[in-house]
Amino acid sequence: MKKLSLILVFSLVMLVNTQFVQATGENTPEIKSESAVMIDAKTGDILYQKNSSEQMYPASITKIITGILAIESGKLDDSVVVSSDAVRAEGTRVYLMEDEQVPLKKLVQGLLINSGNDAAVAIAEYLAGDVDSFADQMNAFAKKVGAENTHFVNPNGLFDEEHYTTAEDMAKITQYAMKNEEFREIVSTKELPWVGEGWETTLRNHHQLLWDYPGTIGVKNGYVDESKHTLVTAVSRDNLDVIIVTLKAPTSRAAYWDTMALGDYGFANFERQTLTSGTKIEALNGETYPLKEDLSVTLPKGEEPVQEVSSDGELQLKDSNGNVLLTHTLFKEREKEATATIDNKSVEEVDSTFMQSVVKTGIFLYSGLLLLLAFLVILRMRSQKHKHKKMRQVARSYVK
Repeated sequence: MKKLSLILVFSLVMLVNTQFVQATGENTPEIKSESAVMIDAKTGDILYQKNSSEQMYPASITKIITGILAIESGKLDDSVVVSSDAVRAEGTRVYLMEDEQVPLKKLVQGLLINSGNDAAVAIAEYLAGDVDSFADQMNAFAKKVGAENTHFVNPNGLFDEEHYTTAEDMAKITQYAMKNEEFREIVSTKELPWVGEGWETTLRNHHQLLWDYPGTIGVKNGYVDESKHTLVTAVSRDNLDVIIVTLKAPTSRAAYWDTMALGDYGFANFERQTLTSGTKIEALNGETYPLKEDLSVTLPKGEEPVQEVSSDGELQLKDSNGNVLLTHTLFKEREKEATATIDNKSVEEVDSTFMQSVVKTGIFLYSGLLLLLAFLVILRMRSQKHKHKKMRQVARSYVK
């Protein structure tokens, strides 16, 4: 182990001296892993990729999913009775004994720090009843975080043709897991005393870069013959947090070398930029809209995000190559149309009400005029009748 550490330190020195990447984005490192990806752990923006969507066998980095599912179950204080199937698990173990009672949290620590396959089976059986049912939970979780090209059949990563993932999917899964403080604490633990019925020792984290690469937080390495060497690493440095996944590296040294090379490339070339809440964005209609929240994207140093606002109110932040880094609803066109419709309806209603009032007033005045005319006619008729009566009386006086 010391020899490996010396090799890694020497490799790091050589990398810094001969492969340091300039901020111009040139000299992208050549890596030996068949598949790899590096993302910003905060924004999810892809900073580097090589065959990142090709399906590969993950080996023990599978345990990242098992670990976060156990932590999110809320049962870390529960006591788990170890089954005979768990004890017989192949590969790396923490040497659990049948019927041994172990706290779930301790099993997660043995899973993520020492890569215990027996701990993985014990966790799966406790949380889901059996391995197959737990695999169903793992697949549901993968879909939830957007890992669409992933399928699991066991909790520990032992080889199965139907057990596969991609570098991009593992980055998404790890990005989710690293938001959990309990998970971060466990995967960053370098050494842990272990006292069990079948084994008493000090566990040493299998992720060597916790000692050899500044800023490393964890998280997990893996190996089976079919997958070769797999490695997932979270590194935080210089106000940038990255997740690096390398799959099917020919050797352990190559996996670590590739990870350090990608890390140096990322920290030398990229920075996270934030448009703060309240920043005014101009839309195509000429109006400006303030952001209601902070928006962050990761770009090559010195590059500004390209802002585009669609006619339906979607703000897109793109890099210089036109790749969409972030989409945000600036305003909702339908809401504007609905508001306009409501306003139009209001105007129409006002117009309609006004016209109704005019009509009613006209009818009232017309009715009043008719009544007045009728009254005048009646008065005239009564006057004429009275005049005729008087004339008849006068006529009678002449007759006499």
